Amino acid sequence: MPKSVWIKSNAGNNAKTLILVGSLLTLVGISTLYVPAVLVSIVASVLFFLAYLGIRVGVEKWMQPVYSVVLCYDHLQFHHRYGGWCLPWDKLQRIDIPRLHDGLNWQDMNYIGLRLSEPDYLLDTLSPRLSAHLLTEQRAALLASLRKSCQHCQDSQVSDHLIEDDYFKSSSGKIYTGLTGMFANRMKKLRELTGYDLLIDQDILDREPEDFVALVRNYKSRAITNS
Repeated sequence: MPKSVWIKSNAGNNAKTLILVGSLLTLVGISTLYVPAVLVSIVASVLFFLAYLGIRVGVEKWMQPVYSVVLCYDHLQFHHRYGGWCLPWDKLQRIDIPRLHDGLNWQDMNYIGLRLSEPDYLLDTLSPRLSAHLLTEQRAALLASLRKSCQHCQDSQVSDHLIEDDYFKSSSGKIYTGLTGMFANRMKKLRELTGYDLLIDQDILDREPEDFVALVRNYKSRAITNS
């Protein structure tokens, strides 16, 4: 069996730096409070606001998982701050970089696309908490896809498609409701627009997207052959 491959996450980059800068700005802001001047008070307020943003973003980055994706001999793992999912290799039909039609050209999306042979498998194991956060994070990708597919549509028409129904009936007859149902409808919509059910943000990977796609394809082929 091939050895597991651990893909480090870039989501936590610069976490310590942001927290340190935020802490320094807090100290500077406190020191300016002892100077009795209206302008200095305004400067102190700005410093405290920037310090808050720096520390908050830094802490959020700090809490991100060390590894974003793990390739195991029998499945693919995705790690997120709010959970994760596992996908057996035989459930992964295709992986590539999604492209959107832009006039006479094609534009690569900043995501890795995964097309599933059995979407029900993922829906049965996905937690509602992770579903909620993935719905939010993939909103920009859905918006870009909708605008490319309907360039003459008004913004109000596009916005209507961003709201997902919380009821979904799969091709196998299973019914999903709530956040899982909403995510199921999102997967269906993404497949229609991009050809893929799941999207992984390229920014969390420690390598070029083309290298990651090639790695997963080769690993999957070796894992299935050895099994």
